[in-house]
Amino acid sequence: MLKTALRGAILMGVACGAACASNPGRAAGTVPLEIPEPPPRVAMDPVPAVAEAPPPEAPEPPAAVPAAAAPSTPRVPAASPPPAAPPVAQTPEPVRTTPPPELRPAGPAGRTLTTAQVRERLVRTKQKLDSIDRRRLNAGKRADFDSARRFLSQANAAVEANNLLLAESSVDKAETLADGLR
Repeated sequence: MLKTALRGAILMGVACGAACASNPGRAAGTVPLEIPEPPPRVAMDPVPAVAEAPPPEAPEPPAAVPAAAAPSTPRVPAASPPPAAPPVAQTPEPVRTTPPPELRPAGPAGRTLTTAQVRERLVRTKQKLDSIDRRRLNAGKRADFDSARRFLSQANAAVEANNLLLAESSVDKAETLADGLR
């Protein structure tokens, strides 16, 4: 039994020694990285702006050439059409653009608050805070009480400025703090 254990130990030692003595795997060779040149830049001609063509000018009537010999009878002027009025350049009516829509942050889907709803929540939260005796609160809860009051005043200012999202957020925070004080 001792011989078998000794043979196993020697065999393990030889295997470990052979494993450490072998060459580590190497890459076939280092290939330098070749970065291709960027493609040539294609210059494009700018697109000409659409310009209105100048109105065609009316042809000028030929000047009357004086006759070398005046005829004995007076000449009756030929009936010529009255000179055409020069074409009036019609300015196209400017395209009426609608004012861009007022951008507002996206609120919770499907909820549009009115001022009355926010004011109702303000009153309800103020009543909750009024029902709490601040003198009976410990220091941490007093800080929460004061924060809730500040959130209420911030919400009032936001309602006056018609910023209902800020008002709702402030009332929500004040209401959460007031509920935690009970």
